[in-house]
Formats: sequence, C-alpha cells, structure tokens
Amino acid sequence: MVLSGFMKKILIFLINIGFLLITFLIYRLVFFFQYADVSEFHIKDIVRAFLVGLRFDLATSVYVLAPFVLLIFIPYVSWKDRYLKVMFTLNLCWLILVSIYLFIDLLYYPFSLRHLSFELFNTKGDIVSLIKIGFLEYSIQVLFFCLFLFGICFFYLLLSSKVLKIFSYGNCSFMKKLVSEAASLLIIIAFSIVMARGGFQMKPIKISEAFAFHSPFLGHLALNGVYTTMRTYYSFRTNREMQGWGERSCPQQEAMQKGQAMIVSLEKEEMLDPKYPLYRHFKYKDREFRPLNIVIFIMESWSSKYIGSLGGEEDATPFFSRLSKKGILFKNFFSNGQRSIEAISAIFTSIPPAEGMILSQSGVLSQMPIKFLPAILREKAYKTFFIHGAKRGSMGFDSLMKQTGIETYISKEDLVKAGGRDDGVWGIYDEDTFLYANRLFESQKNPFFAVIFSLSSHTPYKLPSERFKHYKSGTPFYDFLNSIRYSDYALSRFFDEASKMKFFDNTVFIIVGDHTEGKTTGNNLYERFSVPCLLYAPSYIKPMVISKTVTQIDLVPTILDILKSSDAHASFGQSAFHNNPGNGLLAYGNFDVFVRGGWMLVSSMNEIKETYPYLQQPVKGVSYKRTEISAKLKREEDCYLQMFHDLILTNRLYPLSDRDKR
Repeated sequence: MVLSGFMKKILIFLINIGFLLITFLIYRLVFFFQYADVSEFHIKDIVRAFLVGLRFDLATSVYVLAPFVLLIFIPYVSWKDRYLKVMFTLNLCWLILVSIYLFIDLLYYPFSLRHLSFELFNTKGDIVSLIKIGFLEYSIQVLFFCLFLFGICFFYLLLSSKVLKIFSYGNCSFMKKLVSEAASLLIIIAFSIVMARGGFQMKPIKISEAFAFHSPFLGHLALNGVYTTMRTYYSFRTNREMQGWGERSCPQQEAMQKGQAMIVSLEKEEMLDPKYPLYRHFKYKDREFRPLNIVIFIMESWSSKYIGSLGGEEDATPFFSRLSKKGILFKNFFSNGQRSIEAISAIFTSIPPAEGMILSQSGVLSQMPIKFLPAILREKAYKTFFIHGAKRGSMGFDSLMKQTGIETYISKEDLVKAGGRDDGVWGIYDEDTFLYANRLFESQKNPFFAVIFSLSSHTPYKLPSERFKHYKSGTPFYDFLNSIRYSDYALSRFFDEASKMKFFDNTVFIIVGDHTEGKTTGNNLYERFSVPCLLYAPSYIKPMVISKTVTQIDLVPTILDILKSSDAHASFGQSAFHNNPGNGLLAYGNFDVFVRGGWMLVSSMNEIKETYPYLQQPVKGVSYKRTEISAKLKREEDCYLQMFHDLILTNRLYPLSDRDKR
C-alpha cells in the first residue's frame, strides 16, 4: 500500500525524534534533581522551564536528525528494508553520541555553572585524557549511564525492527512510491522547520529566551549542552563569536595586571576576590547610598556629528544642546558597537560587545552568572522598567529584559491602549512614548530604574505631521535629520512635563545615543562611533564638560558611583569620574577598535589597520602610521583582550556562588 510506505517514513522520523526527546527529558530530570534546590522554586516555574526546554529539545532534535532524514529519502535505495536497517543502526550510534555528550554536560555543569559550548573545540587534543579522568572520578555515574544506554539501545532496536516488518510499499509502481516519498518528505520538512525555529514565533528561538526567568538556574534547566554547543559553533561561523580568541602576545599574568589597572581605580574601589579581577565595589558605606531614580534615554541613531553642543556640523538637536549646559556633557563618548542590540548589551552588561559578546546572541555570555544593574537595584526595592514603542518581541527585547532583571516591559501594545499614535511601520511616535513614561514615573511610590528606547529616528524616519519637516529636500540626509529633530522635540516635551512633577528632583537622567547612522559618517572612524551622552540631575550634578574617553560600558559603574552604591559589580567599564584618561573596546566588523589616550587603534589579532588621533583632529583628521604609538597601543590592546578572553572563557567575572542573585 502507498499509504503504508508513506506512513513508514513518517513513523521512522517520529521514532527517532521520540527517542531523542526521551533522552533529553531524562537528562533534564537528572539535571534538576542533581543540582536544584527544590525549595527555592514554585512548581509552575519548574513546569515552565521544562516546557521551554521542550522547545530547545525539539530544535536540537531536528538539527541532529537532519543528515539522517536526508539519507532515508534517497530514491530507490531508501525503499529497501536492508538499507533502512543500516540507517537505523547509524542513527542509533548518533543517539549514543548525543547521550554521551549530554552525560559529559551533566558532569561539567557544577564546575562552570553553564552548559558546554566552546569547550568541544578547545579540548580536541585532550579527549582521551578526559575520558580516563571521567572513568576514574565518576565510576558510579558511568555505570548508571551505561545501563541507561543499554536500555535505550534495546528498546530502539526492538521498535525499529517492528516498524520495518509492519509497513512496506508492497508492489506499488515506481511513480507511486516516488509520490509517496515526496509527500512524506514535504510533511517532515514542514514539521522540522517549525521545530527548528522553536515554534511559530517571529524569530527562531535563542539561548537568551531560556533566561526569561528570575532565577538563572531555571534558564540552565531549560537548555541542553548539545544546543548550546551547536549555537556557539553557528555564532562562531557567522557572527564572529569567539573568532580571534587565540593567545595574544601578552602573557596571562601580565594581562590580568595591566587589564585590571586600565579599568579599576583602587583609590575609589575595593577588590572583593583575587580570583575575580574585576569583581569589586566602590568604597562607600551602606548608609551613604542615595536612592535616586535613574532614567536612561537611548536615542536611536543619534550621532555627535549632528549635535551642536558637541561641535556638530549641523545642530539637529537644539533642545539637547540647551540642556547640555545644565548637566555633564561627555565630549568624547563612543558607542561600543554599530547596532542597537550591541548598545543594549553594552549598557546593561558593561561588557564590550566585541567578538560576538552580545547578550541576546552569545550562548556563552547568556549563560554567565552576571549580576545586572536592574537586579542590583531591585534588591534595594527599586521598580524597573523598559519602554520601547515597537511591538512586543521586537529584537527579542521581551526575553532579554527578563534576563537582565527588568520587571516591567512596556511595548507598542501597551502604548496603543494609552492612546499612543502608531507610525504605521515600527510603532509609537516618540512624543507619545515619552509622555506615557512621565505619567508612569509620577505614579511610582518606590525609587525606579527605567530605560526608554526611542524609535522615531529609525529608518524610514516617519514623522507625525508635516510641521516637523524642518530640513528640506536637497539637504544631505534631510529625512534622517528631520527624524532626529523630532526625537529632540519629543525629549523637550518630556522634560517640560517632568519638571512639573514630584519625581523630577530626585532623578538622574541619562541621554545617550545607541549608535551612529552609518550612511552619514562615511569612512571617518571618529564620526562612526562618536555619540552624545549627557548626565542631567540639577539637584545632584553640577554642569561640566568631560573630555576623557567614555563608552557605553562605563554607564553602569558611573551610575553606581553617582548613587554612592557599595554593591558588588564586575564591569569592564569604569566610572566616568575616575581620574584617568579612559579607554574602550569597540566592535568594528572583522576588526576591533581600541580607544585609549586620545588614539583609536584599528586592528585584528595579528594586523594593525590604522592608528587615528581623535583628540587632535576629532572630525577632519586623517589616519597615521606611527610605529611607536601603534606598537604601544597594540600591546595594551593585547593585554586588555587577553584578560577579556580569559575572564569569559573561565567564567571569572562573578563568583559562581553569586549566580542566583540577579
């Protein structure tokens, strides 16, 4: 029967998916009972973690089975039972390998508190030694694992033999067999695409979505080591994650000393654990803490090139320029990347997004025990908000914000209900979003931390009315300039209203650009990364201009400094009020940009591309090849990057015991 042949391939696929899912379920149950403190979690959270884990398991199973699926649909030969027996045997071997990898992941977890990711690629030469250690140190666990493998193999072979006996094509014609094969293949492909994406949502499932829980352990419970390894490998191949992570010219001990010296101010900060070179706190007393509200405006595509108070060639932000005279304006502030998601990651994590270390995209970074600023402040009874005019789920912000400790995520759907006007493309106009934020802030009884991400200055630069078209057609980038000017107007409306409200006097406002608009900067290195940043709190901050190098990863320690917080943090950034020239690491395509001492060094692991003196000629300068300066900068960058790599690869940003305090 054609139907029997059709069902045969479908059933073969489902059997293999089923055995993989059973393996993942047993793995997750062992993981939970081995490492969880059951009393810490509600049953509904545990169930949710298992359900989220099922999505990752389905995605993993599809990727694992992809070669097998292709092989069982080779015309003619795949119609033979003997061939299918060989395929079943090969897939059983594949299932055993997956099981072994999951077993290794279970043993590895307590040492690093993350699943396997890059380790497979770094220990290829030590596999035999590791296996020997495993048998010696974990003989009981190995015994139980062998029994598990025996059971899996027995039932797998039993079921596969029954399927081969029950279903067959019989005496069907070649064409009928081919049609049946094609139909079953299309069904399997459609099913596989949905599973590989983790469901029907807009974007494929990512590691960061596993951490949409208040406890990082539940995120680890939802993941599996096979998926995290595959995802890391994919990122390595496509997004530069961990590319260029080889040994630098700076020895590890020297790298730790020099890297720490570039970042930590021992005059103002105290180290908390010698094993964690950046784990520290400011030398304030607990009683000195100031429970000020923190509001960060992340302004889409705002570039210093068009900020009058920063010497821009055009002042598209007249309100910001006026406000700059009343706060702390940073003259040389740089974005750590060139995309919004890189800015969000840098601001929240205080870790450079260089070489793929982007919170929502890096499997390694997502699993690290990082204590984010919102979580630190929540321990002090702060309310935490993220407000963005785009629809919920845009850029994966919904799960990302939960991971960072943000309690309330306000999106387009919420703003529409409050009367916000939709631009018809991205979401709600900035003016309506900002005024909504004012009403929200005024209603708060506790101190709060809020991030407002603007929207209207994103292409296609939609404006609410013709009256905002200040720049006319013919002016270079007139549509972009009009959108910035409108966002600036929206800021003015916010501050006009906020200044009349109770929360205003007890709030520190930070206005910062996320990245520059690439098409407006050309090949000018300074212009490509220079964005505005203003700290404004009339009751607490005296107006001044700071010319030292500051980047987005410096905002977390700067905020902790302003609040006079003694809470522990492990920032790669430093307070903008440190008495040093500052430095930064910026992501730039296949290169890194190291900023220090008034210079920008563009380089890869073994190549210096250019050295640019931005303080001397901040806008119209040209590139210089100065051997001594370049060599010095390259050495400093190598030490910085060696420390960066070592701390991330060995999970030494935060003490592992601090992992569940987000």
